[in-house]
Amino acid sequence: MIEMNEENPKKRDIDHIVNILRNGGVIIYPTDTGYAFGCDLFNKKGFDKLVMIKKVEKRKTFSFVCSSFSQISDYAECSKESYRIMKELLPGPYTFIMKALNSVSKTVSGEKKKVGIRIPENNIDFSLVEGLGNPLISSSLNKYSDILEGKGQMLSDPVDIERNYGKLVDEIIACGVIMPEFSTVIDLSGDEIEIIRQGKGSTEMFSME
Repeated sequence: MIEMNEENPKKRDIDHIVNILRNGGVIIYPTDTGYAFGCDLFNKKGFDKLVMIKKVEKRKTFSFVCSSFSQISDYAECSKESYRIMKELLPGPYTFIMKALNSVSKTVSGEKKKVGIRIPENNIDFSLVEGLGNPLISSSLNKYSDILEGKGQMLSDPVDIERNYGKLVDEIIACGVIMPEFSTVIDLSGDEIEIIRQGKGSTEMFSME
């Protein structure tokens, strides 16, 4: 486990984590909605390990953590309207469902060829993606259903996270206690904007349009 300051993460610590990701490692790292698993988008070894740890099907749609809007356009179809909406809300606790470009492997975009796009409001996340040079595949540590129903053990403290996953992942970035919430999910993949899930992020702008 490595401790980082969200406001000013040290470059040598970021470089250490980036090296782990490039070599197929899986990390647990902080986001603006709680701790999450992460791996390099282009490392199959890391992706397979993440799937094994999470015990999910490869066919599900995974989220990408990006560092910029130009990076989003490298992996997802981005209309002017989509760009306008994301520009207003990101960085922040939102996941945008978008059509994946053909350059994105079906292994990570699922059968529907869609991806979840995130730019969390977290300097550590930004630094990791910038250092890596491409998005992270990201998956929440806590299940959405558990957060919604308030059941199970909500993992918010790095000490508890290490106790549960320390032997399964390659590194845990500790950034204090972060209470798990869920992001607001907005589908931009169709002709109409659809709010799939109301979470931490406000959707007030859509009721005003």
